[in-house]
Amino acid sequence: MAHSASPQVEIVTIGFAAPLTETSARQGRNAALLAIEEINKSNPRVNGRPVLFELLEQDDKADLRISEFVARSLVSSKVIGVIGHWNSATTIAAAPIYHTAGLAQISPFSWSRSFTQKSYKTAFQIIGSDDAGLALAADYLVGEQKLKRVLVLDDGGFLGTSMADFFSNHAKAADGEIIQRMSISGNTSDFNQPLQKARDAQADLIFFSGRVTQSDVLARNLQRFRLPAKLLLTGSVVSPAFLKNAGDIDSTILAIVPSTPLDKRPGMPALQKKYAERFGGEMIPFAVYSYDSVQLLAAATKKANSLDRAKIIDALHEIKYSGVSANIAFDANGALLKPGYTLYSYERKGWTPLRVFNGK
Repeated sequence: MAHSASPQVEIVTIGFAAPLTETSARQGRNAALLAIEEINKSNPRVNGRPVLFELLEQDDKADLRISEFVARSLVSSKVIGVIGHWNSATTIAAAPIYHTAGLAQISPFSWSRSFTQKSYKTAFQIIGSDDAGLALAADYLVGEQKLKRVLVLDDGGFLGTSMADFFSNHAKAADGEIIQRMSISGNTSDFNQPLQKARDAQADLIFFSGRVTQSDVLARNLQRFRLPAKLLLTGSVVSPAFLKNAGDIDSTILAIVPSTPLDKRPGMPALQKKYAERFGGEMIPFAVYSYDSVQLLAAATKKANSLDRAKIIDALHEIKYSGVSANIAFDANGALLKPGYTLYSYERKGWTPLRVFNGK
């Protein structure tokens, strides 16, 4: 009796681009690998054929030119889509290359509004935009809490500057006064001049958008200047690394992040446990976005029932996916529908949600 040969397993490659020397990006890569392993355990099939997913890693070193080189390399490979890049500047620099090639780009970590304002059909953002989140923070802090006198500070980088511009505009719209708009070097730890300005002008609120290490230094220096002003930071400061380095802080430190509290999401404890078992350490919460991005791309591939890049992009525009981080669906520009945000307060050496803004 003749036996038909079992269909050959086809390797399906997903690209991942990030600055892999950075701890947060490596954790994102690890979370992506965890997602790949879980998907493969389900014996996935596309168009009736068994497939095995794998991750193709590329280190863009958080450099714009290298990110463009990486994008061209991934375009010329056989990847069905790219998870990346890790920060807003490199994500946006690579976006037109993926757009021209018709290759899906899912950004797991960049929340710049500019990424989804280019009308690129290939661009997908699984967290809310910085502009919308900062509008909510300004309405609450400046409008409701009456912190009217605001000093706005950025690190001179692409994201830092654009976020400072957004916050300035929203603070003024909430009837606030921008008493000073300043930029510093992204490499400095000297905040004496802006803090002196804040003290002299009797600022109610200081806004800073920059790297975590600088945010840490700025937070600790508030006490040295005996400033009563509240400090609003952005994004990835809500992490164990910031808590470890911050020490005892009596000043009011706030942070706006593009998600509802991740530790309250139903699937988060199980994912944290699986990550610890697989990689031997605690997963930073934001790594979940890489995990969800891979799962989302695989789900779109199954929905399209094809490995054709264009059909996968169409499926991503149509998909409604229940991720660990959020329920994921996109508008016509690839922006997340109904994004949530949380304003955190740093209290007793820990971050506590002060105000949750649910997506509408």
